Amino acid sequence: MPDAAYWESLFNVGLILDRMGVDDSIRDLAEFGCGYGTFTLPTARRITGTLYAFDVDDTAMGLARSRAAEADAANIMFLQRDFVDEGTGLPDACVDYVMLFNILHHERPGELTRETWRILRPGGKVGAIHWIHSAATPRGPSLEIRPKPEALIRLFRESGFYRPQPEPIELPPWHYGILAVKSPSS
Repeated sequence: MPDAAYWESLFNVGLILDRMGVDDSIRDLAEFGCGYGTFTLPTARRITGTLYAFDVDDTAMGLARSRAAEADAANIMFLQRDFVDEGTGLPDACVDYVMLFNILHHERPGELTRETWRILRPGGKVGAIHWIHSAATPRGPSLEIRPKPEALIRLFRESGFYRPQPEPIELPPWHYGILAVKSPSS
């Protein structure tokens, strides 16, 4: 990861959260890969319940914890763990929204989307953002492993989501987003 200031200059956080439907209609939310807390702190201010922020990197999570403490963000529960190999440890159907922001280039993305499906309440949403598939982007994984929107839509369908959005959400300048829903009868 680059330093936090540079990293955060690459995102229009408010626009991304608005377009990805992160608002006060969400009670509890899980964030897979919170990093420095770029999205964690603004999200915590928008939701009405608990934000479960996961990351495996102790340095990044330490910074995110410090920032949350300075901001007096008491509704964030930081959970340092390898959620890919170990899962989240959260109970089934316990959150309304899962944020998968810049993480689905992982070598086992299906494990992340299956864990997402497991912890989402019926009717819950998953929001995924990723770097656009262009060599012009200033960061992001190599193009060989960077998922295109159609790959994420397929991944969500294969993981049991019944309404993946058919077209990506534009998140300029460097990202796109996909929303999907867990069936209300799941």
